[in-house]
Amino acid sequence: PVVPLGQAGARRVTSGSTAKQLAGFLTAPARRPRLHVHLGLPVHLPPGVEAATATAREAVTTAWCTAARHLGEPAAASVR
Repeated sequence: PVVPLGQAGARRVTSGSTAKQLAGFLTAPARRPRLHVHLGLPVHLPPGVEAATATAREAVTTAWCTAARHLGEPAAASVR
């Protein structure tokens, strides 16, 4: 089985240029950005690359949407 993982909120810590990433990392403790990681249910991948890829993609997307919804990110609503 494969355990899908979705995470949301990391871009609030580090995103942009190298200088912006470093500043974001250094100021994160003061800003306390919210992060969320969601582990989905284990998935048994079917035989065949295309079917396995589709199944894995769906499981990871579901895990990411769960993490994003937990943070109230509007992007999660547009995916599903």
